[in-house]
Amino acid sequence: MWLRIIVVAWRIAGPQLLCPWRSPLVRWRLETFGVTDGQGRLLSAGELDARHCLAFFGQRRRELARFLRWAALLSLSA
Repeated sequence: MWLRIIVVAWRIAGPQLLCPWRSPLVRWRLETFGVTDGQGRLLSAGELDARHCLAFFGQRRRELARFLRWAALLSLSA
């Protein structure tokens, strides 16, 4: 199961798995999710940096883990 989760994460982040804030897909998804800065202003994909991404991943780690497990189970049935 863990290998499937890693495969799904690789497909989403691509070669930027260790630096996901560089992935255009991840940046776009974070923008559409509505990542904000300290003042509550919505950030565009171009404004996202490592600090914003890591803060988002830290705050939403359970939801992200649940999504990766779901996607891994879905890829097993396909």
